[in-house]
Amino acid sequence: MTTQKSSAKTFPQSAMLKIERYNDNILDVIEDTKEFILKNDCFFLSVDISGLNLIDATKVCILCSTFHYAKYCGLDIVGAKIKWIVKDVMTKSQIELLKLDNVEIEIKKSKHNYTDFSESFSSFIRLCK
Repeated sequence: MTTQKSSAKTFPQSAMLKIERYNDNILDVIEDTKEFILKNDCFFLSVDISGLNLIDATKVCILCSTFHYAKYCGLDIVGAKIKWIVKDVMTKSQIELLKLDNVEIEIKKSKHNYTDFSESFSSFIRLCK
């Protein structure tokens, strides 16, 4: 797991976590993320779980979002949220069904996509197949 915490000393703080390897045990990821939430005051947290499959991403999202909500619900902090960065539309739609109040979901954009170029590029791809 990689961590990037905002350098600004202003309230509220934010951080970025990226889950890269979890040694085939998703519970380690959940515990590490919960420990990060517990030890740090990051009201706005972005977590990149685009490397996880649908089931593991949903588990991490449910448990860690609930833990984050429980930590900040008693405080008068409006809008404490976690932004989950997922790999595809299917994962996003399944997590959205949960209707978690403190969750935003974003699909990770691929680095090179033919829609980033012009229409002539997409027709060129079709011709080359």
